[in-house]
Amino acid sequence: MSVEAFREKLEEKLVARYGQESPKVYGLPKLPEVLCIEPLAARLTEVSVDPNLKEVIVDTCCGAALLRGAHIYAPGVLAMESNAQLQELVSVYADLTGKCKRGSVTRYSSSEKIFLGTGKVLMQRYQLFNNLDKPASGIAVEMQSNVSGVPPLGDLSNEDALLQNLPSIVCVRVLNPQPGERVLDMCAAPGNKTSHIAELMCDQGSVVALDNSASRVRSMVPKLAGYKSITAHVFDSTKAVAPDLAPRGELSGPPFPCGSFDRILLDAPCSGLGNRPQLSCSIKQAKVLHSYPNIQRRLFLQAVQLLRPGGTLVYSTCTVTEEECECLVSWALRKFSELRLVDATPRWGGPGLPLPDFNETNSRLVQRFGPSGENSDTVGFFIAKFQKKINE
Repeated sequence: MSVEAFREKLEEKLVARYGQESPKVYGLPKLPEVLCIEPLAARLTEVSVDPNLKEVIVDTCCGAALLRGAHIYAPGVLAMESNAQLQELVSVYADLTGKCKRGSVTRYSSSEKIFLGTGKVLMQRYQLFNNLDKPASGIAVEMQSNVSGVPPLGDLSNEDALLQNLPSIVCVRVLNPQPGERVLDMCAAPGNKTSHIAELMCDQGSVVALDNSASRVRSMVPKLAGYKSITAHVFDSTKAVAPDLAPRGELSGPPFPCGSFDRILLDAPCSGLGNRPQLSCSIKQAKVLHSYPNIQRRLFLQAVQLLRPGGTLVYSTCTVTEEECECLVSWALRKFSELRLVDATPRWGGPGLPLPDFNETNSRLVQRFGPSGENSDTVGFFIAKFQKKINE
């Protein structure tokens, strides 16, 4: 399906839901594969608490997802008041403390629950909580409105399109993969960037997707099944180099010889502090926060060896800490004389932060995204692009 055809399909869905006040769907210059949906009109987001409605309590992960436009899936429901009927409207709250007892039948009383919106019941209590051997799945509550202004349309991802944050899309555009190349996605799950890479390559060439979690790779398979250029492996990318192997024509699987890839995307594991919205933070100790640069450096060591001379490496994170962003780039430039930092275009984010060991010239080559971005209001994200020098 073409972008224009999908746009028409999406607009029809929005008009059916919101009528003449449906949010605008628009494209972006330099990103022809992208469609954006405007927030709802202010009048449509003025959701007030109705004390007469029964209440549903969700966990903070589910709550953050519904503020991004998702519906409520069964695993995210912590509690539902008794006698809630199918198709009945309910008020939806998030439990910020994690103290709500799963399966509670009475109204959860807490000063630390937050109202998120209203929804329509699609699963009753017995379906959600009575079968412990086979947990319920599917949509339990269909959101009708939320307080964020994001249209509650559920997951629009399907065989024709994927929901993604803008910086994640820009990240692959910065990598700029070309048909016929060998490309490595070192930390590929959930696979959205992997499929975007294959799309930009017209599914011609080789895209290798690695992830160290078998369950995450299994969840990627349906999304990647339509691409002949992609192969996915359960593998620890900190061990992706096979230094004793000579370069070979076909890549059978990891580990790989040095210089095997034309382009590498290192979308590294990180503290995730750039994700928005966030209703809670799982990082409670500074030592956990400081552990991420260590794994990022270990992955970087592998990436540089796997990249051919003249090749391109893109490093990205969905966080905002200097230690995982500018400081990591500064370390890489000191550590690897064969790398040079190049302009991360197309540019949609702002410059990086100039630091004592990361000068203003370098800060203008990277991209930093966030709620106060120059061109857009996005999640927190960081992108840096390197080129490996050709051997003289």
